[in-house]
Amino acid sequence: MRVPRYLRTDADRRMPAGVVCGILSAAFCLLARADVDNLRFLGHNEVNRNHLMDAEIVADRAFIAVGFSQGVEAYDISNPAAPARRWLSNGPNCWRVAASGDTWLFAFCRREGVVLYDISSPDTVLRVGAYDPTGSREALEGGVLVGTMLYTAAHQNGIYALDFANPGSPQKVGELALSPSQAWNVAARDSFLFVANGRDGLAVVGIQGGMHVSARLELPGCANDIVLDGNVAVLSLGPAGLVTIDIANPVNPVLLDAISSEGCAWGIGISRHTVICGSWRVLEAFDIADPADIRRSGWDNSYVWAHGADMRDDSLIAVADWRGMSCYRPGPDAGPDIDVYPEIVDFGSVSSSRETVVVVRNTGSGALSVSGTVSPSSIAVSPRSYTVLPGDSQVVTLTASGTNQVRNTIRLSCNDADETLKTFRVYKNNTAYPQIGSVAPDFTLLGTDGLTHSLSEYEGRVVYIGFGASW
Repeated sequence: MRVPRYLRTDADRRMPAGVVCGILSAAFCLLARADVDNLRFLGHNEVNRNHLMDAEIVADRAFIAVGFSQGVEAYDISNPAAPARRWLSNGPNCWRVAASGDTWLFAFCRREGVVLYDISSPDTVLRVGAYDPTGSREALEGGVLVGTMLYTAAHQNGIYALDFANPGSPQKVGELALSPSQAWNVAARDSFLFVANGRDGLAVVGIQGGMHVSARLELPGCANDIVLDGNVAVLSLGPAGLVTIDIANPVNPVLLDAISSEGCAWGIGISRHTVICGSWRVLEAFDIADPADIRRSGWDNSYVWAHGADMRDDSLIAVADWRGMSCYRPGPDAGPDIDVYPEIVDFGSVSSSRETVVVVRNTGSGALSVSGTVSPSSIAVSPRSYTVLPGDSQVVTLTASGTNQVRNTIRLSCNDADETLKTFRVYKNNTAYPQIGSVAPDFTLLGTDGLTHSLSEYEGRVVYIGFGASW
């Protein structure tokens, strides 16, 4: 595919260097993708509840963790084009679900412990027992069952060993502090636990003779989920993408490969060397058949925001996507599939006019027809209607004029079956936050060293600010 001609126009040369670099980066990132996204959207159920976080497939059911109040949902996915919700737990709120065979389902409820459900009947889900820690800072984020022992990630405290020999009355029988501890999820192989430990990477915990830390491996980003493929551990690292790690010798884990994500790599699932990853604005698939050479094998714009994902051995994919759940399979869409890059356009300060572009791409296997475009009055769009052949793209020019403020969307009407109205955000003269190139407002914050720091103290120096949360 040719590099779009807009990369060399006089109009772009008049733009600030940062804007031009952003366009170049966006264009080459898009051109680097495969001609088709290779993940085929099948169906969606819009339950419109916030914060659907994780997915676990058991036979023809997908269990979905709902982060706010609703708990766990069960969907019939025997017809993935129309997933149907069959059950809802009505709380407590749940951030991760993990099945043990086709009998048990553990729901990790953060501040409200872990709940065990009997899922052996395809028509009935029964609550069996629960463990709810008494502490206010004991967030149980995920875990794995080994025999009758559930080893769970207690985010702020390390690893708890919960004995489920009596499922109706599980007991805490052990604890290992990880220092520092940011435990998100746990996987197990032989007599070792492998912990996705947030900003501290991978922690390996031996369980023979009592829990003890056997090894650590520092990693970038935030290790928030982990799956195993034989002697290979795969960790999702949020903004840092994915990594593969050789764990053949658990006390000496070795980093094999790393790959960036198109979004923020969150919950992952695995089947036959394919890792499926919810990366917020995209759903991604990675081939780890050669774990020393991770390959992105597919991607698709997520229906809402893809968080957790799981993949059945026959390649059916279930995704928890913020307001509902969706089903996918590998392979190109049979019809047109619209993709817009970038999805947020910020013109910054505009006094007279400023021009930039977005790329509209057809990643499906049928002709994409954009029949019309609706934009704010001071944002001109050209062209407003067009046809894009499979695997091809259309460069669309946006011209902002006038001094009024815009915080709005541009809407494209098209014949993509699952995105008939594609939207992306556009900003101009936005005063909600400082503009690029303007002087940053002064502020004072409490540092991790216990002292207060003001931005003005560091005038003339580069300042890096990291934003996080208490969990």
